[in-house]
Amino acid sequence: SYQPSARRFFFEWFKAAVTFLHISRIWNEEDDPTMRMQCLKKKFYFHFQDYADLVIWKVQFLDRHHLLIKFGSVDGGVARNTDNHPAFFAVYNMETTEIISFYQNSADELYTLFELFCDHFHSSSKNSYYMNFLSTHSNNIHALEQLRCNKNKASSLPQFVKKMLSTLPFNCQSQSPSPYFDHSLFRYDDKLISATDRHRQSTDHPIKFISRRQPNILKFKIKPGPESGNADTRTKKISSFLFHPILPLAISVQQTLFLQPAVVNIHFRR
Repeated sequence: SYQPSARRFFFEWFKAAVTFLHISRIWNEEDDPTMRMQCLKKKFYFHFQDYADLVIWKVQFLDRHHLLIKFGSVDGGVARNTDNHPAFFAVYNMETTEIISFYQNSADELYTLFELFCDHFHSSSKNSYYMNFLSTHSNNIHALEQLRCNKNKASSLPQFVKKMLSTLPFNCQSQSPSPYFDHSLFRYDDKLISATDRHRQSTDHPIKFISRRQPNILKFKIKPGPESGNADTRTKKISSFLFHPILPLAISVQQTLFLQPAVVNIHFRR
C-alpha cells in the first residue's frame, strides 16, 4: 500500500497533469495570441486558486482500465446540493497512467456523451443478466424523449447540464433494473419515482403507472404513506422506493422532517 507521502505525491502529480491538460485545451481554443491570453486569464488564471484547492469527490470504474474521477472544492464536497459548486471530471487510464480527458461540469461535450452513451457509465450493468435491461435515455426512445423535453423546458441550459452531470459518477446498485421502470412498458411521473435510488418529494396522491401499449390505460398505482392518508397535509414528506429486480414486489418508505416514525409499505400485484 502507498505511504502517506507517496499518496500525496501522486495526488499532487495528478492535479498538475490535469491542470496542464486543461491549460492546453484552453490554449487551443483561440488562434490569435491576444485572444488566447485573454481566454487563459478568464478561464484559468482568475480561477487558479480553485484549481489548486481541488479535492477528489468521487471515483468510479468505467471498465477494468479506466476511472472516472470527480473533483471539486472542499466546501462543495460536504454540501447537500453540489449543483452550484464548480466541479470537474477526469478520465484516467490506470494501465498507461494517462489522463484521457478533462471536463468541467458544465461542458456540453461531456453532456452529449452522457446523453448518447449513458449505459457506458453503468459499470455494473454486465454483472447480472437482468441488469442489462436498465431503461436509460441511451437505449430507450421514450426515456430520451423525456430527457430532451426536460432539456427544452429548462430556463438555463448550463444549469440543466450541471444538474444532469451531478449524478456522475454513478453509485453501484443506484439503478433499479425492475421492468416497472421500463419506459417502453409504462409511463410515470419521474419527479415522484424513477429507477434511480434517491429520496423524492412525496405527495398525498398515488403514483400512477400508465400503459404505453394501451395509451391512457391505468395499469396500477403505488401510494406511499398511511393507507388512510396523512392528517397533516402541511408537513413535508419524502419517500424512497425499493423494487425487486424481477418480481412484482416493492417497498416504500415515507419519512417526515419532524422525527415522526417512518411509514413502511409493501406493495405487490395481485
